[in-house]
Amino acid sequence: MARTPYRPVPNFVRERFTIAILCDERLQLHWRDEEGAMAHVAALHPRELVSRDGMDYLAAETAEGECVEIRLDLIENLPTPVK
Repeated sequence: MARTPYRPVPNFVRERFTIAILCDERLQLHWRDEEGAMAHVAALHPRELVSRDGMDYLAAETAEGECVEIRLDLIENLPTPVK
C-alpha cells in the first residue's frame, strides 16, 4: 500500500506538543498509520519531536512502556491532556 503524502502541520500544533513534553502531560491521541490503513487511539506520554527526511514526528510512550513514533500530520485530533 502507498504511503500517505506528508502535509506540514501548523506551528501551533508543534508548540502544543512541546508544552506537553515539557509538562510531562499524558495525551489522548487519534492517528492513522502511514499507509492510512489502520486507525489508532491511545493515551500517550510525548517524549520528543523529531524531524527526519522533511517530516515531523512525535516520539511517545504508551502506558505499557512501548515506544511509538507518529507522523504529526497523521494525528487527527488536537492534543488534549488526560487527567
